[in-house]
Amino acid sequence: MNLRALQCFVILAEELNFSRAAERLHIAQPALSQQIRSLEERLGTQLVDRARRPLMLTEAGHYLCTEARQILGSLEQMTLAAQEIGVGRRGWLSIGFTRSSMYSVLPPALKKFHKAYPQVELKLFEMLTEEQTDALRDMRIHIGIGRQPLTVEGCTSLTLLRERVVVALEAGHPLAARKTLRMADLADTPLILYPKHQNAQFKHSVQTLYRDAGVTPMIAHEAYEIQTAIALVAAGLGVTIVGESVARHGRADVVFRHLSGPGSSYRTTLAATFRTDDASPHLRAFLGCLPPPLTD
Repeated sequence: MNLRALQCFVILAEELNFSRAAERLHIAQPALSQQIRSLEERLGTQLVDRARRPLMLTEAGHYLCTEARQILGSLEQMTLAAQEIGVGRRGWLSIGFTRSSMYSVLPPALKKFHKAYPQVELKLFEMLTEEQTDALRDMRIHIGIGRQPLTVEGCTSLTLLRERVVVALEAGHPLAARKTLRMADLADTPLILYPKHQNAQFKHSVQTLYRDAGVTPMIAHEAYEIQTAIALVAAGLGVTIVGESVARHGRADVVFRHLSGPGSSYRTTLAATFRTDDASPHLRAFLGCLPPPLTD
């Protein structure tokens, strides 16, 4: 059984007249009659009662017509979807992101992309930067937005944002009265690190920032994500280091202070990483919605 035979049968079922059906199909009437007979022979049952005027479908014919319409409708939808996916206006895009990217580059990119491609289904997965590596390799995500450019074989990383870091302190902390802080000022203050992952690059960068300033961090707590770390700061359990963009979306019980002296030149980055050979048009469209990549 082929799709053409089903198309012919559905048109005949609608017209209940071989001449009119053949005209709609732009074929000769004998050719249509042969298509229907071949279909009946293949199924081993009669589909059309030719002795009736007008023609009538048999019970088997009514059943086949109903099922054939569903099949042909699905085929039409599939064809349309494939065409729209081909031009990037329909499909799905899977994005892995760190919480910190939601304070800067990701929301405007999502808004711009959704406005231009409303039929593309967005699948968003919050994950640590380090978790994005396996997700890219396993093709669970098309693109990962995370801290520091990832080095993943077969992937390309684009730096989207480079920013200073700031110290987050409880609003009532003694150091909160200062306009800027030196790393040495934090020597006797408990530190809240995040994310809690043995290979977390940002956590290691913060520890390096302390060591380069000749300060041994007093690690009091480790949190899995940034909001938890900030909540612990608000509770008076220590300080934490965050990207400058986070400070623009702060809370009343936490203050943010820039660094001066050693460590003040440190910059943290946000980067987009994707499979280099991924030719997905909606991935390419999304890349166009992100900020222009920075150069060294």
